[in-house]
Amino acid sequence: MSIRLITAAERPDLVAPAEAMNSAVWPAYLSTASYHANWYRLYEPHLSPFQTIAVEDGAVVGLANCVPFPLPEGGSLPDEGWDWVLATGIAAREKGIACNALSALSVAIVPEYRRTGLAVEMLTRMKQFARQANLSAMYAPVRPTGKPRYPLQAFDTYCHWTRPDGTPFDPWLRTHVLMGARFVSIAARSMTVSASTDQWQKWTGLRFPQSGAYYLEGGLAPLQIDLDADRVTYLEPNYWMQHPLTAD
Repeated sequence: MSIRLITAAERPDLVAPAEAMNSAVWPAYLSTASYHANWYRLYEPHLSPFQTIAVEDGAVVGLANCVPFPLPEGGSLPDEGWDWVLATGIAAREKGIACNALSALSVAIVPEYRRTGLAVEMLTRMKQFARQANLSAMYAPVRPTGKPRYPLQAFDTYCHWTRPDGTPFDPWLRTHVLMGARFVSIAARSMTVSASTDQWQKWTGLRFPQSGAYYLEGGLAPLQIDLDADRVTYLEPNYWMQHPLTAD
């Protein structure tokens, strides 16, 4: 493959096709709902150098997003994970608050380019960004990609399954661990997607005859339905992991 990794600052004209690809590879309830207005702030001049677009033969095949943020005092990271770090990173830039860490937000790759090593290259590029910006740490609220296939297992239990060689059973957690990352803590409410019953029916094709918990295809947790309030809520857990910033 002759894939080039380009920052959004270098090629702002690629942002629109990169985001179109990004939306296509995620479930509708994530690509449409949680990427709120703050998401597109990542492409403003002060943050666009941190966003990586993978291109081959003029076509976008991958997108990796990250954001600098200030670590909380004491170093503990919140349950709100992804939502928190995106909002905190954007606010820090707006208010001139110094950042001392970088967080991965997303690595999206078109299906035919997965398992090629591209994801590792894009995470490695994030670590390079962190070092160039003189940041002291890199974190990621990691979404275990295999968890939807095991909906009855508790999130923490699943995340700590291992293969015979001792590496994580989950392929995306394993990728991070093989790059040297360590488990930090669970972000139990990392992504919150809350919308009307009608909106969720459009996203999922499901119907909700009564309130309660429903299985969500592709989800890491069940949907919670409240018909009286006309509110459907998805609370996605992630796992905070920390990457070493030693040179690769």
